Amino acid sequence: MSEHNIYFSGDPAHDSARRHLERVLSEPQPKRWPMLAALFAGGTALTLWRVRQTRRSKSNGDQTPPQAERP
Repeated sequence: MSEHNIYFSGDPAHDSARRHLERVLSEPQPKRWPMLAALFAGGTALTLWRVRQTRRSKSNGDQTPPQAERP
């Protein structure tokens, strides 16, 4: 006898929750680490680029223009 053919009569809400959990547990888990690694690498690259730009502008003698005074 196959488990897929067994029917449990009872509360429809309980049966629905049981079927939902069976679907969730039988599906493969999504792999989130590639997305997290990409976000980390992108953030690191952006941070390093900004640090290099700041150091390069300071070494060239460039100064940021003065900001306008606020009233």
